[in-house]
Amino acid sequence: MTEMAVREADKSGRERFAEFLRIYTSLNTRLAYATDLGIPLDWVPGYRAPEPGRRRGRARRAEPTGLEWLNWCVREGFASFDEIRVEHVERWLEELARAGYRDATRARMLSAVSAFYRKYLLRDGLVTQNPAALVDRSAQHLNRSSGPSGTAMWSFEACRALLAAAHLLAEHSRHGARDRAMVEVLIGTGVRAQELVGVDLADYHRPAAAGPGSLRVHGKGAKDRLVALAAPVADAIEDYLAVRAPPQVPALREQPGMRGAEPLFLTGTGRRVHVSHVQALLRRLCATFASGAESGSRSPALRELLATERAALLAEHLAPLRDTIHPHSARHSYATHAITRGAEPRQVQRDLGHAALSTTEGYLHDAENLANSAAHELSPALHRGWLR
Repeated sequence: MTEMAVREADKSGRERFAEFLRIYTSLNTRLAYATDLGIPLDWVPGYRAPEPGRRRGRARRAEPTGLEWLNWCVREGFASFDEIRVEHVERWLEELARAGYRDATRARMLSAVSAFYRKYLLRDGLVTQNPAALVDRSAQHLNRSSGPSGTAMWSFEACRALLAAAHLLAEHSRHGARDRAMVEVLIGTGVRAQELVGVDLADYHRPAAAGPGSLRVHGKGAKDRLVALAAPVADAIEDYLAVRAPPQVPALREQPGMRGAEPLFLTGTGRRVHVSHVQALLRRLCATFASGAESGSRSPALRELLATERAALLAEHLAPLRDTIHPHSARHSYATHAITRGAEPRQVQRDLGHAALSTTEGYLHDAENLANSAAHELSPALHRGWLR
């Protein structure tokens, strides 16, 4: 649909598209969906066109190509969205591929179309099905990575190795108990790194000393949710709290996740741990075991630990992750291993805070409340045989 064709459409169309875009609170998100769908930018709620001669900055978007979804639908002569079937969507994707669109771009554009159907057209009874949801993404090569991924799933044994490494190194580092608790929460719940550092002390609850706990995390879109903490994860937090020193200075307002409350995970100066620390921590765990006991900077106790057979076994799983490990892989791994162990996909979706089940399914690599959380099955299995 060319921009002129859109403008000449039913006058209520602008309001309908604006209503869909208002679902998203971020202007950048609205602009991204508008660009992929072919909605004129001046129809986007909250958007202001840049003044002539001034840089457009982050709001700059590529000029329409005619292959955006709405443009394509008008060109193909569809009178209503309900006429469109999955074979039409697949033909559109094939045209995008022939035009040189990358697989990742086509996958993103397909997701925008699916969201438009699911969150607006189906909700308001304007269509009877979502053809974008029926597309075989594998056949369209939309699940393939264009290069090495920093968020590749960790194997089950690699997850165990990361937990064991954090446990073994806890007593060899000033902040070892804190770092171990962070790794336990990251792997045992699948939370985002930003969510992990954003939790406050008041967000943690454990009704019984030896039982499970819960953690309120502050997710994307200002949506809070409770995640279950299996007993081994709660134990690690308790071990940290036993040595955690209360902050001596108030946390700075510009720090990630600042809510005016006392952070759970503190730096040595009593401030909230920065999100960059999470990846640095994971890399340090891998590097410590990958380099082994030969480093002269190790303390005698640590060199003795790294010289053990157990450390060598951990190194086999951690050394390959050393240069590419990324905290977001914990979400992929949580979803995949939980589903493999029989967890319900809908429950995993709730655990991870995904608005759509399709997002959770994208983490599986083909493979209603806290009491039902997959964490209760997955975390004990990861610790079985080496932790209380």
